[in-house]
Parts: sequence; C-alpha cells; structure tokens
Amino acid sequence: MFHLATSLYTQYTKREQYNILILGLDNAGKTTFLEHVKLLYASANETAVKKKPSKSGEESRSTADILKTKRILPTVGQNTTTIKFEASSGSELASQFKNVNLKFWDLGGQRSLRNMWSRYYHSCHGIIFIIDSTDTARFQECYETLIEIAHDESWNNREYGEGEGTVNVPILMLANKQDLPQAVDLVSLKTGVFIQLVSELEATDSKLLPVSVLENQGLKESLEWLVTRLIYNKSSRMPQYS
Repeated sequence: MFHLATSLYTQYTKREQYNILILGLDNAGKTTFLEHVKLLYASANETAVKKKPSKSGEESRSTADILKTKRILPTVGQNTTTIKFEASSGSELASQFKNVNLKFWDLGGQRSLRNMWSRYYHSCHGIIFIIDSTDTARFQECYETLIEIAHDESWNNREYGEGEGTVNVPILMLANKQDLPQAVDLVSLKTGVFIQLVSELEATDSKLLPVSVLENQGLKESLEWLVTRLIYNKSSRMPQYS
C-alpha cells in the first residue's frame, strides 16, 4: 500500500519540463533576461511557489531595481537554470500551466559561438530569440541569423519524424529595450527588415513581441504565450518529466 501511495503521489506531482534556448546576437539582453526570470519565478528545487528575495530589505524593492544592482557579464559558453512556471494571477489558462518547469539555456551570441547553437536544437522544445530594438545597424544580421536558425539542417531529426529542414518548435522573438527612447517600435520592426521573416514564422508557430527585459515589461505575458505553444506542441515534442 505504501508503494502504491508513493507511486500515485509521484504521478500526481511530477512536472513537465521544457527545454528553452535563449538565442540572439551579443549584447541583446539574453543573460539579463535569464537573470530577471530567476527573480520572477521559483527555481525548480525550491518549495516556495514564488521566488522570495533573500537579502534584508529586498522585500520592498521591485525585481527591476534588484536586477540593476547585479553585475551581468557577457555569456561565454552557456548559462542554465530551471524554474517552476506559474501563470499570472487571473489568467484564464492557469489550469493548463500547472506542474510546468522551464529549463533555460542561455547561449553565447558572439559570431564565433553561434555555430554551436545547432547542437542543442534536437533536444529543445522552444526558442527565445532576443533582438536589441535600439541597434538598427544589426537588424539585418538579426534577420539573417533567424533565417539560419529556422532552416538549419539539424531540424531534420528522425526521432521526431521531421525531415524538411525547417524549425519545428515555437520561436518567441522579443524586441528588447523598448523602454529606451531610441528603440524601434513593434510596428516598424514588423514592416521593416523583419517583414518577410515575421510573415514566414508567424504562419507557423512564432511571434514577435515588445519587451523591456531590464524593466520587466512584457516578460510574464511573453512567457505565457510560449508555454501555451509548448503545451500545444507536446504531441510532436514530448516534454521531459521531473
């Protein structure tokens, strides 16, 4: 009876885990995104539902204020963290988001490191691609990099029955730094250099959304869209369980 009860408890409490790649050019805000997510959500090994500030006096500070005190260095290689996802209060889809873990892989965005990204495609469930919406000189490079991701031959994975060389996981494109006055707005991005890309990818399972990673603008809403798509896509890319 004890073993049966333990088995039932494990089955009831096990969590779906989805692996998410955080990609983008260097200095786009990838590591800052990951650090802010760690402040907003409990880590997978915490029992608390929400991330609790650990230092005295941080209870009254916003996550944006806390993040601004951190020294964030460019990623050389990878950073990983796993969080317990929780839907925003009042979300109509909250019941679908129960028992979901997200494991993030923040990969270096320097040109010399991008050829390693494809090694992770076969085991990922989704991609977050962060765009610096103030760096207009590199929009074309962002566009070309996204096209390379979407049509990388690594998506030809027999394990998942895919053979067309086209991305088969959701891509969440985040137009970052929207809090800055020089940022290009979402409409201009969609009708500018990214128009063909957005049209192509949004026809499948991707979206371009405006955010400020540093100021916590649009982060939770963006992740809710992504998790919704991950759950919808799990018949094609089954989650891991923990």
